Amino acid sequence: MRLGSTTRLVVLAAALAAATLPACDDKKEAATAPSAAPAPTPTPAPTPEPPPPKEEAKPSRPEKIETELTAERRTKAEAAVAEAKGFLEASKLEEKLKANKTLKEKNAGVAAFDKMGSGKWLLFVGPIANLTATGFDLGITYTPQIPGDMMGMSRQWFPVTFSDVLGYDQNAFKVGQMVVVLAKYGGKQKAGPGQELVAAGAW
Repeated sequence: MRLGSTTRLVVLAAALAAATLPACDDKKEAATAPSAAPAPTPTPAPTPEPPPPKEEAKPSRPEKIETELTAERRTKAEAAVAEAKGFLEASKLEEKLKANKTLKEKNAGVAAFDKMGSGKWLLFVGPIANLTATGFDLGITYTPQIPGDMMGMSRQWFPVTFSDVLGYDQNAFKVGQMVVVLAKYGGKQKAGPGQELVAAGAW
């Protein structure tokens, strides 16, 4: 059966429409497909905190402390405590006390020491005693040791109480430990302010 020209055009148009229909669907699907979400920005790793600065190690206190006042040690001591320039040695005053044969009891010894040292800066060297949170004691000998007394029990002495001494910490010292203290002697067995010279590195 032969188709007319009009019928052939309709069939051709239908075929073309059928051929293009999937392509249109593909375009619609492509147009409506959701776009991919952007990749999340990675969270930066936290910057590590710098380690705390190390505390400088304090020099340890020597086990043995020399007691002699040399010219070099005097210079260092006077540099550490400027107002103490020209200070006296308590040990030299002790020698004068022990040479005084009239001193027989404590009050006389204290009075004689006060006369020589009150209001002056003195260098005290000896074993520390009676430690408290605010100060400590050092002994002053005012009578000589009797010959033959190996224990030194014949010597008579009195304590001087120190306060306001830089470099002193009750927890850092032990009873009997040797200390070197430059202090202003106020009389009546009291001394201060002062400086513990070994702790200051000035001895």
